[in-house]
Amino acid sequence: MTRGRILAALAVMSTLLVGACHEPVPSAAPPNPSEFKIAPGEFKNQTAPDSRYAGLVDALRSKGTGVWIESDVVKAYQAGPARYHKVLGIDLALARRPGVAGIKIADELGYHDGTTREQAAAVVRQAVEDIHTVSPGTKVLIDVVVPELGCLSWTPTSTPSMRMCGANAVTANPGASLAAVDGYAASGVDVIDLSTGLQDDSWYVAQGTSRDEAMRQCWREAERRWGSRVTLQARKALAHPGSYAGDDAQAEADVHTYVDIPLAEGAKAVDIWTWAQHYQGQLVTLTDPGGAPNALTRALEQRRKKGARLWTNMTPSTYQVDREHDLLAVSSQFDVVLVAAGTG
Repeated sequence: MTRGRILAALAVMSTLLVGACHEPVPSAAPPNPSEFKIAPGEFKNQTAPDSRYAGLVDALRSKGTGVWIESDVVKAYQAGPARYHKVLGIDLALARRPGVAGIKIADELGYHDGTTREQAAAVVRQAVEDIHTVSPGTKVLIDVVVPELGCLSWTPTSTPSMRMCGANAVTANPGASLAAVDGYAASGVDVIDLSTGLQDDSWYVAQGTSRDEAMRQCWREAERRWGSRVTLQARKALAHPGSYAGDDAQAEADVHTYVDIPLAEGAKAVDIWTWAQHYQGQLVTLTDPGGAPNALTRALEQRRKKGARLWTNMTPSTYQVDREHDLLAVSSQFDVVLVAAGTG
């Protein structure tokens, strides 16, 4: 690999590791919540899901893999009632298929997604109410990245740099603050997938601590604040373009930080983004090209053998190799798959 390609790959990996999975969308005027209320029977004649997505759900279930549906309900809500109802109708149709546990409605809620804190809260309240009303057995999941948490600004021994980091994080993304997540956790959601928004290793060394110790503190605080209200799970973007750039030691260090520590501190599972997806113009995967194993996938496999519950994300629009290969591989390596709804 040339130096230019190495630098390009590392730049993409750096972006992925902070957890961003979507481009920001423009801010919109606050919608009128009354326009989004569902009417009895409204979703009975909604547009049927794309057969590829329904087929993937059924195929995963046939192999004993747990399935959730994921969809950008926030973006749909911002587009107005008609789009919101259409997207939610497709999500619910997929969620009603045998064995599907719930719907993920938001990816990195409040973090560079074009919403204010109030708008993000309104989306969650409305979607939770609608899903639980129309399909009471369907659970609701949101995904959050909370940079303020990773700043450690809330700790009794915080340094000035930590407090500045936290203040800047809240100013930049108030909808991804600790206070905002307090509200989401109280809104009726069932599961929160949490990215703690850690700083880089050298920043923690400069503050007299370490990345791993920061992760422990973050998860203890998350459990204290939200653990009694929702099921808390960890989330980390570890997909990469091309071949995995790290060695065994790097893979072990990352899996220890982002899998071992959250699970030891109370997380019920860890969502590893993503099985295969086109992101910023490149295909990113957990494996090496052709579905070949690497140091990262071997480390994850070892954790699962020891009892770690691992989730990942999958869409029928992108496979590592092909549908049959990927179905066998993902079902052997992960407990649960978040399947895209195909709503855009």
